[in-house]
Amino acid sequence: LENRTIGAKMVRLVKPSANTVRPPRGSWHVQTLDFPLASNQVAYELIRATVVYRHQLHLVNYHLSCHVETWVPKCRTKHLPSSKSGSSKPSPMSKAWTEIDITHCIQQKLWNRKGRSVLRLRFMCQQQKGNETREFRWHGMTSLDVAFLLLYFNDTDDRVQGKLLARGQEELTDRESSFLMRSVRQACSIESDASCPSQEHDGSVNNQCSLHPYKVSFHQLGWDHWIIAPRLYTPNYCKGICTRVLPYGLNSPNHAIIQSLVNELVNHSVPQPSCVPYNFLPMSILLIETNGSILYKEYEGMIAQSCTCR
Repeated sequence: LENRTIGAKMVRLVKPSANTVRPPRGSWHVQTLDFPLASNQVAYELIRATVVYRHQLHLVNYHLSCHVETWVPKCRTKHLPSSKSGSSKPSPMSKAWTEIDITHCIQQKLWNRKGRSVLRLRFMCQQQKGNETREFRWHGMTSLDVAFLLLYFNDTDDRVQGKLLARGQEELTDRESSFLMRSVRQACSIESDASCPSQEHDGSVNNQCSLHPYKVSFHQLGWDHWIIAPRLYTPNYCKGICTRVLPYGLNSPNHAIIQSLVNELVNHSVPQPSCVPYNFLPMSILLIETNGSILYKEYEGMIAQSCTCR
């Protein structure tokens, strides 16, 4: 993906929050588009900003050539190539869409400004010769049909990463019924008593701490109305007994080894180490933000890859 090649972990698609149709000037038809920028910009490092717009509009009885202009003084823009160098395959957007780089405009003029920042663009279309006498209307076209803003950035505040899925956690709490807790109770009622975590450990090799695959859909979590893709999620989970002699491959810290010995030899009220995830893989999610923007984000620590006792 392009965001990875330029060093960005997040891509936000911003729709125009407002559009104003200006009176026609001869063969020119103009819309003013306003794009709201992130309010908490200090928490993000802007890597790149581009505007994607339709440079050709083919409507009934109308054929228009279009371009965009920024209202930012001394703004330098750069049209991006439709395909990567060395590739003869054209970009799918090259037929009707054009992408221009406005990173300099936003970084120098709008990013990290106090208060609400808005990028304002003029979307200007000119009727081809022979159609000027016909009355043109922007009928049936939304502002997203003509242009949108792409922001590529990274987190600069570790607290932001932990809060990005807070929306789903709040919804889970509001329903007063955790899907994960129901799953645990159902599993314990179906499986044998020995497999439930509340039962005594038998210490067998088969029950040692290990990684188990698990698949769940975002529909089951009640998050499918704001998570666009993917539909399925395989978080995996760790389950099993942390024996007194912890296997070397579990990468348990020294504290876990001592705690296991204390439980066995000194004080049984000190719990045994717990079987928990050790290594994680990231996961990319496409979601709808509360303000209607589309966000592509690579979330860290989403898929358990290995387990440990600690």
